Amino acid sequence: MTSLRVPLLLFAVFVSLAGCQSRPVPPAGEEVPGSARALASWNLAGRLGYRAGNEGGSASLDWQQRDSAGVIRFSGPLGFGSAAIHWQPGLATLSTGRETVSAGDPTSLALQLTGLLLPVDALQYWVRGLPAPTDTDHLARDDNGDLSQLEQLGWQLELTRYQDYLGLRLPGKIRAQRDDQRFTLLIRHWEPLP
Repeated sequence: MTSLRVPLLLFAVFVSLAGCQSRPVPPAGEEVPGSARALASWNLAGRLGYRAGNEGGSASLDWQQRDSAGVIRFSGPLGFGSAAIHWQPGLATLSTGRETVSAGDPTSLALQLTGLLLPVDALQYWVRGLPAPTDTDHLARDDNGDLSQLEQLGWQLELTRYQDYLGLRLPGKIRAQRDDQRFTLLIRHWEPLP
């Protein structure tokens, strides 16, 4: 009987070790599937409150991002009801009920719409709880490892209310200030897409 126990014990050890394999580390520069950084397409809905100098307002927003192209639809008290900013690399379009305007990037159109220098290119990272790929002056994480404070592009940001969405930790509130400009984005619904 003893001779039978040794092979069974070795077999059990072998099976246990086989189950302990570590996940392969992706090559440098390659995104980890299932991470916020790899997330390139999503739908989100929320509310944007903003102030630029003595001007300000708020609006509901619906954001659809598909890789490098996106659209943010604003509705509410913007002074003209609703508007949409569409963009793809090298071209952005602002459509209101009154006019359509084009520019090279969505940030300049957001400025025209709200008077706020809303850095849409960077916001695509911030809404995922990530710093944009540019110089970062300060970065802090909370006890869960989530990005909680960030100074970037002259903006001071606070990211809070993280929740799990399909296995991703994503912020639910972003407060930002730069000189006399500020905005708060409350995200009511996140839908990460494959």
